[in-house]
Amino acid sequence: MIIVRHKFESVRKRSREAGSLAGGRKLAIGTALAHVKYLQHRPGQDRESGGRFAFDATEDRVDPAAIRTAIRQLKTNNVVIHKLTLSPEINPADVKEFTREIMENLSADKGQELIWWAVEHRNTDHHHPHVIILGKDKQGKSVWLDSKDHDLIHAYGDRYLERVHPLELKQAQEKREKELELKRALKEAERLNRIKEGLELPWLHQKIIREQLEPYKDWKKAQLEDEARRELAKRAREEKGPAKPRFQDTIEALGQEWSAQSSLAELRGLNEQLWRNADERIPPAEYKKLIRWIRDKEDAQERSKGKSQKRTEDARLKSDKERAKDSFVYKGKAYSKDMKLEQLTKLSRQLADKKNKERLPIDDYQKLRKWIEEKDRHRFSGILEKQLGAAKRVHDLKEKARNHPDAHRYVSPLQKQMMKNPVMGLFMSVASLSQELVRSIPLKNTSDPTKKSLDELEAAKKDRMADRGKRRDPKRKAKDDEVIDKIDDGIENIRKSQDERKTQKKRGKDSKDRDLEMF
Repeated sequence: MIIVRHKFESVRKRSREAGSLAGGRKLAIGTALAHVKYLQHRPGQDRESGGRFAFDATEDRVDPAAIRTAIRQLKTNNVVIHKLTLSPEINPADVKEFTREIMENLSADKGQELIWWAVEHRNTDHHHPHVIILGKDKQGKSVWLDSKDHDLIHAYGDRYLERVHPLELKQAQEKREKELELKRALKEAERLNRIKEGLELPWLHQKIIREQLEPYKDWKKAQLEDEARRELAKRAREEKGPAKPRFQDTIEALGQEWSAQSSLAELRGLNEQLWRNADERIPPAEYKKLIRWIRDKEDAQERSKGKSQKRTEDARLKSDKERAKDSFVYKGKAYSKDMKLEQLTKLSRQLADKKNKERLPIDDYQKLRKWIEEKDRHRFSGILEKQLGAAKRVHDLKEKARNHPDAHRYVSPLQKQMMKNPVMGLFMSVASLSQELVRSIPLKNTSDPTKKSLDELEAAKKDRMADRGKRRDPKRKAKDDEVIDKIDDGIENIRKSQDERKTQKKRGKDSKDRDLEMF
């Protein structure tokens, strides 16, 4: 198994920061050249006197100066370079052969003659190559890598290790499985220990336990006190003046180090991961550093778009006033703390989607997460009392029905005598069967209109494709292609709606099952 890390330097992405295409090209090429220099001169025992040499598909020693020249001469408005880090689970005996086989297979699969170089780093326990792929291939066609290419790289690397190092790979896999099993055992032991100490009950929902340990009223009071303290600290900092940023500061989170030199996208992604994974939370002092770095980078990004370098006092007060508001706007829609939990969580899922490139400013994102947490806690406020009250009401209704005068109806002797008559008994039996038969007849329409529409669209697509095969006029074929694309869009939308309906149905069933498991 290998770990693949992929980043790229793009002119368009940097243009949004620089405010112009020329500035974006200069910034992207400068960052790419700095990356080559970093790979060449990164500290470590494996570094040679003049820095590390690179290698490519044919040569073992390539001067990094040639790589920098190729990057400077590249004419593109898109990707300048792709940066790949290939970290195999075991150390290959020949890293160059390992890298060349992966890149050769990747080039063949993409149908492009990729221009690439790699630098081997031996400064960690796992030796790994850093690969630089030029943004255009030998034919001048743009190069793009996506998740499918990452999967291919995984497959090629695993195939090489299975063939060349089968024993070492098997031992590494067994070691990884043992570590995972140990981690699961420790987690289960911690859970059992919490149950033993009375901090958790196996049949109770975790959020119900949280409510009992720290009731919503106490939690809300503590939140308001913390907010007041933060406001006082903020005013004190403003009176002292802006503090100088310390770029040498670092924080450790999710198993790696982060600093103010990390990109805005990386810091935002880290903040989202910390919100979604409570077990990975970091100390408050380090989290405040993270938020400060994100705010500084967002302010710098706003200034690069043509805004003033120094905000006036009125602008600063206006910005603080906007931050103090309990609302924000995203894609033309206003969101506030008075909205329902479902609407806020829906926005949170949209922001977490990898396909969504837009992100909220850090202050708005913090508001959103705060509102979600508060409403989630309020939802479980007094849950035990509510459930006990509901159970008591159901019990009272059953007792009332059981003690109702009509619950024990009196049957007169005349009725008993009539029921003994075989003709009357046969009549009542037939009547009972007829009643059951009528009840078994469904009175609602069970046909699925969505499936019917899907079948009709697929039949229309099949007919249109058959007509297209008979045509000779290219224009009419192009028109048929447009119609087929629209039909495909319709089919995809119907299938998405079917999947959403199934997901909602499953969620409802799971929710009912959880409610039953609570009691």
